[in-house]
This record gives sequence, structure tokens and C-alpha cells, in this order.
Amino acid sequence: MGLLDFFTKRGKVNEGQETRSIFGQTVLSGFFGNAAGQPVSKQQAIRIAAVWSCVRVLSETIASLPICLYSKDELNRKSKLDNDPLSILIGEQPSPLYTSFMFFERALVDLSFDGNFCAYIERNRGGLPIALHPIQYNDVEVFASPDGREVYYEINQNPDTPYPVIGKVQSINMIHVKGLSFDGLEGKAPLEAAAETLGISLSLDKHAGSWFKNGSQLGGILKHPGTLKPETAKRLKESWNANYSGTPNAGKTAILEEGMDWVSRTVPNNQAQFIESREYQVSDICRIFRVPNFLVNDVAKASYNSIEAQQIHFVSHTITPWLKRIESELNSKLVPSNKKGTHYFKFNVTALLRGDTQSRADYYRTLVNIGVLSPDEVRSLEDMNTLGDESSKVYMQSNMMPLDKLGEATSRQDLTEEEE
Repeated sequence: MGLLDFFTKRGKVNEGQETRSIFGQTVLSGFFGNAAGQPVSKQQAIRIAAVWSCVRVLSETIASLPICLYSKDELNRKSKLDNDPLSILIGEQPSPLYTSFMFFERALVDLSFDGNFCAYIERNRGGLPIALHPIQYNDVEVFASPDGREVYYEINQNPDTPYPVIGKVQSINMIHVKGLSFDGLEGKAPLEAAAETLGISLSLDKHAGSWFKNGSQLGGILKHPGTLKPETAKRLKESWNANYSGTPNAGKTAILEEGMDWVSRTVPNNQAQFIESREYQVSDICRIFRVPNFLVNDVAKASYNSIEAQQIHFVSHTITPWLKRIESELNSKLVPSNKKGTHYFKFNVTALLRGDTQSRADYYRTLVNIGVLSPDEVRSLEDMNTLGDESSKVYMQSNMMPLDKLGEATSRQDLTEEEE
């Protein structure tokens, strides 16, 4: 019995289960079946406007956030380590092919579709990380020991995408960010969980395309009082479709001969609530990705106040959980053992929570007046150069005193002199 026999493979395809190719990869067809009769794959899902928008919002928002390595002392005072090699690796260039923005954008795209993101950690001889190479999750197999205490990965060869390593990879050398997971080993693929919703959206899109392709005309039946031979009926159908179907033929007047009659057999769009259904599907897809409607340009029921509140909720309930997943994985796999607990990666979400100019000015003024921030710290938050000297000091208002001392002194200096 070899070492591999002590591990069990996750997500093995069952015998006889149908598979099909998506982007050159094989996936389980059962994952994407739905009652709407529309199979859903990555390629098809990305054609849905709301899906495209939601994935872009998540990936570009998180990729735009600055990330840095921090350290903290015994008093929990933190320092930003801009020049640390790990900070430069993650914050600037994780690999020769990926900038920091591209790396985290890729991470959220994979998480949005596959529920998992993997990146192989290349290390130097001293064991320090020198590059992170994203791996398509469909090319990765996860193995767990029977007691669930050990995990390792196996990277399979992909003829279309070369990888720096093929074969078994220890867990410590693989960044694996998981979405919602039921077993702690693999994240649940949103395409699988939302197959019904996405299938309905695809059906609505196909219906809209067919509707306009046929010149916005209803399908129906040409009713003839007599009995037509099959050849005659076929010619009549072809002639009718050639002359009156499709957008170029929209608006033409049809002439019915020999007592023929037209019988509509399709429910009109207004009766089928076609527009309402498409609008609802946008909201339903936004629920899947937890993205506010206004961020995908659906502002029909939005106001300025509601948008501001939704932006805060978006950061708190959508962006923050993803950031914590990524930060935890980076801290676990990249920070050396002797620095764990004192060194950690953290995204800066301050920019996402910034209000308008007046709101920020009032906020900074309050924090400076109560001695929380120095003027230089405010300048740094506004991406301005610091001034140093007096501007780096913390100040506090001096015109406040206890209630029982009111009228006895005019300033803190007078009050101090009286106490002395």
C-alpha cells in the first residue's frame, strides 16, 4: 500500500455519469441541469448580462483594494511593512504573468464560477515564497486523509495552459481559497447552486432573441377549410415564413386566400409578463452573488440614501467575507511560522467607505479634534504627502472642562493653575 492509498479523492465522477466540455474542460452535466430546459455552463452563464456585471463588480472591486503585510507588537500597535518581500510579492507582482490586480481579479472570477481558487506557491531554497501561479480548479484534484487531518493536491497537465509544476503538491504550497463549503475541503460552485435561476435567464434571453428574429410577430396556425396534401402544406409553410417571418419582413401585409384563417397559438409577451420576468431575474442573479442592484445599473427603485446604505452593506456583507477568506489563506500559507500572530496580510477597505467631500471633512475634523488622528494621518488617508513636524502630532480641543468647574476658570490652563 502506497502513500496515495491513505488519501481519498474528492469529487470523483460516478460511473456512467454524463460529462461535457466547457472551455475545453470536462464538468458534470448533472451540476447544470435545470427545469427550464437550458443547460448552464461558464460560457453560457457569462453571456447573461447580470452575471457578467456581478462578476466584474466583485472581481474588479476586490482587485482594486490595496493589500499589505503588517506587524504588531505586544501593545497591539501595528506597523505597515511596505518594503517586506512578501508585501511586494502580494501587493505588486505575484508572478511574472500576473500583476497584483490581475491576480486577485482572477481569484474572484474563479470563486464566482467554480467556488474555488487555487495558486501554486513557488519557493526559493530557503522556503520563502517568490511567486504565486494561478491554477485552473478543474485541473486540480483534492485528496484528504481518512481522519481529515491532512490534505494534498494533484495538478493535472493542461495542454492549453502550462503550469510550473505537475503532480502532487503539499497543502502548504497551495493557496486554496474556498467559497461556501459543506466539507471544508472544496467550495460549492455557484453555477451548480443557481442552475435553475440561470437556466430561466437563458430561456428568457433566447425567447427575446427569437421574438425579435421573427419580427416581433406571434407564432400561429394557418387554418385552411380544405385538406392539403403534405407537399402543398410544406410549400405553404415555407412561402409564409419566407415572406412574413423575420425582422426584414416586419410590418408586411399578408393576404389569405381560399378561405384560410390565421389562429394565434402564442401567449403575448405582455400577458406572459415577459418584461417583469426579465427584471426579476436581474434581482435574482444579484442575490446569488450578493451584489446590490444599483451596482449592475438597475436603479429603477433606488434613491441616493438607499444607494449609500446599500454601498455600506455591500462592503460589510459581500466584500468583507471574501477578503477574510483570502487574508486567512495568505496568512496561513505565506507568513513564516516564527512570525505567525505578529505578521499578517490585510486589505484596506477605507476607500470603499469614503463618503462625499463634505462628509469626509466633517469626519476628519471630528477625529482630529478628539486626538484620534493627526493632520498628517488625515493627509495620508487622502493620498497627500505628509508635512511632518507639528503636523505629525496629535491635538485635542482645550475648551472643555468638568461641569462643576464652569465659571471658575476660562481655560484648561487656568483650571490647572487653580488645582496646583
